[in-house]
Amino acid sequence: MGRAMERKVAQTELEPQEYQSLVTAAQKSGLSIKEALRQAALRWTAEESGIDPKDPIFDIALGRKKPLTVKLKGAALTRSRRASEEVDVAVYDAE
Repeated sequence: MGRAMERKVAQTELEPQEYQSLVTAAQKSGLSIKEALRQAALRWTAEESGIDPKDPIFDIALGRKKPLTVKLKGAALTRSRRASEEVDVAVYDAE
């Protein structure tokens, strides 16, 4: 048998006009006042977190996007190979 998640109650005060706007918006969306406030709080915290859920870094669904391919040329390719060899020496004590 699973244990029920602990819930917390958050309480606030609204001006009469703010409350009436909340009631109207909740009814229009088919939500209870409790659910409308919960959704508003979750949306606000997501926005304030600074994390953009549309950022591609969060799109980790396999097969949806091709992996990033980097093709180095010339001096950049040479530096990359040299850096890789230096890492091997440092990490694996390999030459």
